[in-house]
Amino acid sequence: MKLNRRILMAVASAAILFSTMGPAQAQAKLNLRLDWSIYGTHAAFYLGIEKGLYKAEGIDLSIGEGSGSVTTARLLAQGTEPIAFLDFGTMAKGVGTGMMIKAIFGVHQRSPMMILSHADAPIKTPKDLEGKVIAMAPAESTAQMFPVLLLAAGVDPGKVSVMSPATGAKTALFLQRRVDAITGVTYFHLPMMERDKVAVQYFTYGDNGVTALEGGVAANTQWLSANPDLARRFVKATQAAFLLAKADPSAAVDAVIKQRPEQARNRDSLIRQMQISMESIATPNTAGMAFGRMSEKDWQLMVDQLVSSKQIPGTIAVDKLFTNEFLPR
Repeated sequence: MKLNRRILMAVASAAILFSTMGPAQAQAKLNLRLDWSIYGTHAAFYLGIEKGLYKAEGIDLSIGEGSGSVTTARLLAQGTEPIAFLDFGTMAKGVGTGMMIKAIFGVHQRSPMMILSHADAPIKTPKDLEGKVIAMAPAESTAQMFPVLLLAAGVDPGKVSVMSPATGAKTALFLQRRVDAITGVTYFHLPMMERDKVAVQYFTYGDNGVTALEGGVAANTQWLSANPDLARRFVKATQAAFLLAKADPSAAVDAVIKQRPEQARNRDSLIRQMQISMESIATPNTAGMAFGRMSEKDWQLMVDQLVSSKQIPGTIAVDKLFTNEFLPR
């Protein structure tokens, strides 16, 4: 009888223990799919893991690399991945075709997309693209938004020759001078050009009339509905991770290297990528807001441009595209 009483007391104690366990003890496995192979901005997620920010919120986070925002958006919409870091313009085009995905945390809110050319053969404005050859992979976010740039700048698409190489091949074409220009993003391509001492000329989409929120976290809407508390905990940890990474890019990159030692050779470039990427985190409409919070005005402007450039068949209500509800209050 005493033995049974002890067993009952042990079971009761265990029940009390597990009922009071916080999220830091009960770890939920969650995979984050990236938009591309690792670059500087991604370091914030690795820093969050390294510092225990996700663990403190009850999340065992794993990270998988991507091969372009189009592919990542598809995986997200199919439910293969619950959450992802991807280009929001590409995501919006996907939602326009029926994809059930939604942005929940903004990072690059002012478009860092750019047109990159050689300094000794500069392309200084979108109009200068006429008669030139530019390379971009169709799955890239910059290619998805390229028609918006041409429309905003009044450029005839028929006068621009577009080469569509395999994903990842355009930079080699540029360095070999087989094309006049490539699309890119400031934080990804400029550090590489600095490292290799390649003199370049560039202009950004944002400086030429394109309102396009770029990188951020989105989620499958069905998963969001089923896991609102987990989504809030993930966003809370992610916001804290990006604030730490912004303050100390070197520490963020070192966290990447600790988990992915092969990235040690890219340390300097990854740090510069993180530094430059943090220049695009706010717009006039989000100035003063907490990191990650997005503006309805910015989303509406982007939707209007996607409609006018015929990138989506019709307007989309912005509440179908983004929400700030999972950010800490």
